[in-house]
Amino acid sequence: MRLAGYLRREALISIGAVTTVLMLIMATNLLARALSLAADGTLPAALVPNLLGFNLVKMLMYVVPVATFIGLMFALGRLNRDSEQTIMRSSGFGLWRITGSLLPLGIPLALLTAWISLFGWPMAEQARDRMVEGAQSDYIGQQVPVGRFIEANEGRLVAYVGASENGGYQRIFLFDRAEDGSIAIESAPSGVMVEEDGQRYIALEDGRRIGGTVGAADWNRLDYERHLMRLPGQTEADGGQVRVRSSGELWASGSPNDHAELFERLSQGIIALVLVLIAIPLAQAPPRSGRYGRLFWAFLIYALYFNVVPLVSDGIEANHYGLAGAVVLAHGGFLLLWGALFWSARGGWGRLRSLWKGRREYA
Repeated sequence: MRLAGYLRREALISIGAVTTVLMLIMATNLLARALSLAADGTLPAALVPNLLGFNLVKMLMYVVPVATFIGLMFALGRLNRDSEQTIMRSSGFGLWRITGSLLPLGIPLALLTAWISLFGWPMAEQARDRMVEGAQSDYIGQQVPVGRFIEANEGRLVAYVGASENGGYQRIFLFDRAEDGSIAIESAPSGVMVEEDGQRYIALEDGRRIGGTVGAADWNRLDYERHLMRLPGQTEADGGQVRVRSSGELWASGSPNDHAELFERLSQGIIALVLVLIAIPLAQAPPRSGRYGRLFWAFLIYALYFNVVPLVSDGIEANHYGLAGAVVLAHGGFLLLWGALFWSARGGWGRLRSLWKGRREYA
C-alpha cells in the first residue's frame, strides 16, 4: 500500500539522519583517542584508520537502537504535527496498520543489531586485538621512543633511552617496582635490541643494578656485562589468547559471568525491536503539543532501559536468576509499557473514564 511505503520512507530518512549524526559524533571521539595513542607512541599511526573502523562496529550496536527510536519519534512527530496521521486514522489507517507498516523496517534493523552484538562485534574485537598486539610489538621493536620516559604495569616499570645510534641505544635507565614493594634501579651506557623466544628485549651492556626495599638495609649492587630487559609496552606472551570470547563459547559456558555477558549482547537486538514498538504509540501526541512534544519521554524511557539491562546482568553474575529469567525480567516490563501506551493511544483512558462516569451516574 502506498501509505505503508510512505511511512517507511519517512521513517528511514529520519533514522538515517539520526544515525549519521550520532556516528559522526562517535567517530570524532574515537579518532581523537586514537590520535592521542599514536602521538604518545603507544599505537602506530598507520593503524589509526583500522582501529577506527573496528571501534565503529561496536558503536553501531548501541547507535542503531537509539537512532531507530529517535528517528521514528521525529518522523511520526512530524506526521502528527502536520495532521497527516489524523487523516490516516480517518481513512482507517490506525495504530495497528501503522505498526504493521513499520515492523518490516524495524525487524531487519533489530536483526542487524543482534547480529552485530552476538557475532560481528566479537569477531571484530578479536581481529582488532590480534592486529594491535602484533603491530605494537613490531612498532616497539623497530622504533624505541628516545628522549622521554615510557612506562608500563601502571607505572611500576619505567624506562628512559637517551639516544639511538648505529642500531643501538645509549644512556639507558630503568626503574622497576615489584608488587612486594621492592625496587630495582638499573642503568647502562649502551644496549641493543635482541629477540628471544619470540619476544624482543633490550640487552643492556656494562651496566649496574641496585635493588632493595625502601626503609630496609639489605640493598645490593650488581655490576654486569650483559642483561636482558623487556621494554615497557610489549605484550606478554599469552599463546595468542584474545580477551573477547565468541557468543557460542559464552552460551556453552556454565559460568554466571559468561551468561551475564551473553545476556547483554542478546539484549541489544531485543532493545531495538521493543523501542520500535514503543515509539509508535508514544509519538501519538495531541496536535498542539508540537513536533517534539514527546521527545523528553522518549529520552527518559531509553535512559531507563539502558540502565535496566546492566542491573539485570549484575543479577545473573550474582546467580539470582538464569538467562531466560533475565530476558523476561529486563524486557517484559517494557513490553507491558508498550501495551499500556498502545491502549492509551487508542483511547483506552477515555473509554475507561466514560465507563466509570456511567457507573457513577447509574449508582
